[in-house]
Amino acid sequence: MAPEPVGYLAIADHYRRLIADRQIVDGQRLPSVRGIAEEWGVATKTAQRALKALAMEGYAQPVQGLGYAASFRPHEAATLRVQVNGTRTRGEQYAPGDEVVILSAGMVPTGGHDADVLGIEAGSPAVLRRGLVRRGDRVIRFSHSWFPPELADLVPELLLTESTPPGNVARIEAATGRKTELTADHFTVDMTSLEQAKIFGVPQNTPVLARTTVRHDGNGVIEAGITWFPRNVVLAVEYTDVDQAN
Repeated sequence: MAPEPVGYLAIADHYRRLIADRQIVDGQRLPSVRGIAEEWGVATKTAQRALKALAMEGYAQPVQGLGYAASFRPHEAATLRVQVNGTRTRGEQYAPGDEVVILSAGMVPTGGHDADVLGIEAGSPAVLRRGLVRRGDRVIRFSHSWFPPELADLVPELLLTESTPPGNVARIEAATGRKTELTADHFTVDMTSLEQAKIFGVPQNTPVLARTTVRHDGNGVIEAGITWFPRNVVLAVEYTDVDQAN
């Protein structure tokens, strides 16, 4: 029986473990796309997808003209990394009466970090949606979501200040066939900016929980966003344990 072909997620997992275990140190150059393709016996496209997945999760960063380098600073960037095998429901489950408000939607020039995540040149326009969720007289969620510029024509609803089912990612999948294969959530405690302080009705530099989410279809990023939650809002996440041996 011929061996099953190796997928890009298996390759990414291999290097992820080496980086996390410090067998590949922070800043060390990772194998090239061609090198990975030859070592694993896969197409260069598969090797490229593996490196992009590592970069999306924060385990690698592109180095101009040199490919990718390992990126893992546990004491600077993260205190805990948890890999979950499975899926999570998109979006939060709101309580009856919660109001979803889209503050703005349109093509906006990207900054350096956002452009890097989307894989476009810094300053190039991309789709940006800003929104919040209000519960009674309190804002419990504020978010920025970036989408690749080509989706503006393919999914025109992204440019509308409306929030209706089935949701943006589902619309993208239906219109383009691009389905999410990997989602990375990073959580950190930040301090509110002036904009966030006004929205939440708190003093500037008040602690806030920030969740960065990137969705990837294996070829590129579908959505990259950040959501802020004020104090005294509980973000509950439930996981189903799966016995990998069965």
